[in-house]
Amino acid sequence: MSEVKNNRFYRIFGSRKVFVTYFICLLLIAGTMIGSIVTSLVSNNHEKMIEHSLLSLIAIFLLHIPMMMRSKFSIRIPAWITITITVFIVAHFVLGEVFRFYDHVFLFDKVLHLIAGIVIAMCGFSIVYSFSKTQSGFVRLSPVFVAIFSFCFAVTILTLWEFFEYGMDMLFGLNMMRWRDGLTEIEIDGVIYLITSSQMGTALIDTMNDLIIGTIGAAIICVLGVIWLKKFPRSTTFYIMKDKELGTKNVIESK
Repeated sequence: MSEVKNNRFYRIFGSRKVFVTYFICLLLIAGTMIGSIVTSLVSNNHEKMIEHSLLSLIAIFLLHIPMMMRSKFSIRIPAWITITITVFIVAHFVLGEVFRFYDHVFLFDKVLHLIAGIVIAMCGFSIVYSFSKTQSGFVRLSPVFVAIFSFCFAVTILTLWEFFEYGMDMLFGLNMMRWRDGLTEIEIDGVIYLITSSQMGTALIDTMNDLIIGTIGAAIICVLGVIWLKKFPRSTTFYIMKDKELGTKNVIESK
């Protein structure tokens, strides 16, 4: 019975390090949501309660995607990629959005977007690398083509993320694109007017800076990826792969 449980455990998480990271991050997100609900009820600020609860629920959903890909689709994701994505989700939704690290911690937003560009490019690199390998272990595609695909993949995902932030702001009145930061409230005769303090708009500046920084991170990884592929064409250590063994038996990456 214990062997079956162990097989299921490694089938879902792959390693104890991933499970510990996932469990800690899940507790942080759940604790943040509960704490925000209690605080909002005490202060009678229901708008913040809804906003923080929504952000926490989105974070919990995204947290489960790597495990779902592994357990449902037998895709082996290296532990370090899963851990990085998990920590990134908490850093963005909990620290950045709920606790406002984006406003109070210098370059916090830019560092996260740089890391996002790096990780997404590595995921794209590993995916196209994995699906283009022959049975002998060599890659059919040239390293330069793989790098170009990975770069385009990363820029596309980064752009879609900005679409997601825009959609959340428009549908639920959030401030993920920092559009509220450039507004000043002025009350005249009992009417509140919103006046922008930036000619270009803070949302546009924030979006373009995020895309540029993420693109730089992706470009760095693609250049390094070409060098890595040429030196170690058969290495699979850092790559996301379709693992047939995950569908039939336990594969232990590391304990």
